Parts: sequence; structure tokens; C-alpha cells
Amino acid sequence: MNFKGLHEVISSPVYADQGKIKKGLDWVDSVNPGGPSSLEYWLPQVLNLAIGLAALVCVAILIFSGYMYITSAGDESKVEKASKSLTYAIVGLVICIISVILVQFVLAKVL
Repeated sequence: MNFKGLHEVISSPVYADQGKIKKGLDWVDSVNPGGPSSLEYWLPQVLNLAIGLAALVCVAILIFSGYMYITSAGDESKVEKASKSLTYAIVGLVICIISVILVQFVLAKVL
């Protein structure tokens, strides 16, 4: 039986750091090669993505809560639970809309 290949793998040097570890914001170039790497570009992109994902979650909760409300069949506890979920989802969606406006305002003034 030939274990030469296994021996080479086990006794080989560690490949984790061969001068390839990025420091600070240098990793941005590896994510988007040739693209902009400034904080002024990335911060609005990341914030808009996070707010968009939160809004998507709110819409999904709205749809699910509407389904719970329709299928409650008049059961008071289910109707109350669905109503609370609808209210919280609407409040979350309003917060997402306000946060978009607030982020755009702050980024325009700061950056």
C-alpha cells in the first residue's frame, strides 16, 4: 500500500498564510477586483443592502400574517396573533422606509 501522497499532505507546510492575508480594507480589492474600494462607495451599498433585506423580511411577514388572518376561521386568539403580526410588520416596513431616508440624508451630509 502506498501512503506517499498522504504523507506529503500531512507533512506539508501550512498554506494558510503565504503573504496572502489582507490587512485593513485591502480585502475589498479581492472581492471587487478593479472596482472602487473606498469607504464612500461601500458604506451606502452595504447599508442599502441591509435595509432592503429588512424590508423583504417585513413584506414576507406581512404576507404570512395575512395568511394567518385569513385561515384563523374566527378563532379570537389566532385573529389577535395575526393582527399583532400585521401591525409589527407594518411598523417594521415604516422603519425601513424612514431609515432609507435617514441614511441618504446622513451620507449626503457626512460623505
